Amino acid sequence: MSLALRFGAVTTLQESLWGMLPRIPSLTIRIGLQNKTSDEPSTTKIDERLQELKEQIEETGESPFMIDNGTILRAVPKKKMSKARHRKKLYASGNKQVHPINNIVRCPACGAAKRSHFMCMNCFAEIRTFLKALKRKNGDIKDTVNPQSDLNPLDARVTYPGKYLRDEERQLKEKEWVPQREEAIMFNHKQVRHIKPIAKAKKMVKLDDN
Repeated sequence: MSLALRFGAVTTLQESLWGMLPRIPSLTIRIGLQNKTSDEPSTTKIDERLQELKEQIEETGESPFMIDNGTILRAVPKKKMSKARHRKKLYASGNKQVHPINNIVRCPACGAAKRSHFMCMNCFAEIRTFLKALKRKNGDIKDTVNPQSDLNPLDARVTYPGKYLRDEERQLKEKEWVPQREEAIMFNHKQVRHIKPIAKAKKMVKLDDN
């Protein structure tokens, strides 16, 4: 059921008067209140990917790109978005905006999130680490050894004079020869001696009987 509001297509009894006025085009606004109950064939084209997804869910019973709580995975930025990129995403024209990535699926091998038809970077990193360890074990990759790792400490002081300090320079940096003031004692109001004022003695006045 739908509600249709029509403006301009108004019919009255005085058709002659309306014929003299310029024709106003008909404007229709449809507000869908309920689902259509008619058996008319829909002219909207159904996406093939949605149809494939529906068949896949019916066959396997598991959604391919859903996480445990049933929401669709979306890429989250690892760093703070710059101001220029943020303004471009909001106010740029349609063809220059940053569009959301909707083709995020799970890797069939490791289960990590990745883009469909793209290589899984988690699997790529594991394979690269495994191959490097294998090549290092077979001797194809040799780690570079620092030639000065076994250098004599005395030669190291001569070779790198700014890296190692002499005893005199170390003492000057520590500044132990500078007299330092002792730290003040923390104030404690309980240790302050309060002197009570001396109360004046009252004088006794003797009254005469006369």
